[in-house]
Amino acid sequence: MSAGRRPGPSRRGGGDDDGRLGGDLPNIARMCDYYLGGKDNYALDRESAERALRLAPVVTRLVQANRGFLEHAARIMAETEGVRQFADIGCGLPAPVNVADVVRRADPSCRVAYVDNDPMVLVHARALLAEGPGTAAIEGDLRDPAALLARLRGPLDFDRPVGVLLCGVLEFLTGGDDPCGVVRALVGGLPPGSHVALTHVERTPELDELSARGHAAGLPFTPRSRAEIDRICGELAVTGPYPVALPLAAAGRRSGPAPLVGCIGRRPD
Repeated sequence: MSAGRRPGPSRRGGGDDDGRLGGDLPNIARMCDYYLGGKDNYALDRESAERALRLAPVVTRLVQANRGFLEHAARIMAETEGVRQFADIGCGLPAPVNVADVVRRADPSCRVAYVDNDPMVLVHARALLAEGPGTAAIEGDLRDPAALLARLRGPLDFDRPVGVLLCGVLEFLTGGDDPCGVVRALVGGLPPGSHVALTHVERTPELDELSARGHAAGLPFTPRSRAEIDRICGELAVTGPYPVALPLAAAGRRSGPAPLVGCIGRRPD
């Protein structure tokens, strides 16, 4: 599970009004960092993360499996599909292994655009990820795919295929945000030959309870049924591991199932 600062779906998020990286509220980016064993988090983030775990212990496995699928999908796109430029939408805080680390094993010239709508995330991304040529960190909101595509045209060449990663972000779009329409518009605006990888959390009773608490607190975490996820993925010509829910072992982490669906697909011709 990942999240975004409201308004706007970012994989993780929440900066302070004065630009500081601390603050008086728990931050989902730092909570996910805690679930992944990182150190970029504070006591209030850890406390909130532990409260979520008491409601839904599967959350840690979801965050780990989501990260593992993102790395897997980026590798498939670069090594098997020959994609050489990537957009990680809702990139969240830097992890030990990021998209550029994965894809540049296939080709050091790969371009990567890290996209988020959270000022705190962008500060980290620009400082730690967008240091060298061929890498950029840009502000963008998935709920406005036309504007997002326009921003991507700067760091990426839309005369060539693009690999888009939507991992841990779609479950933070509400029904009113129209996730099917968002994915349709995003896919339709990509160059021919482009690929998209996405994940989505599948509904379970414990995650429904967590979702209800989140919506009450202004965080619209929305797990969906397999049929609803099918409709979101229906905009793609599926090439990757779908519709099988990912076992955590497939992500190279500890074994155990996670209610996470992963899809790798190509933009229809």
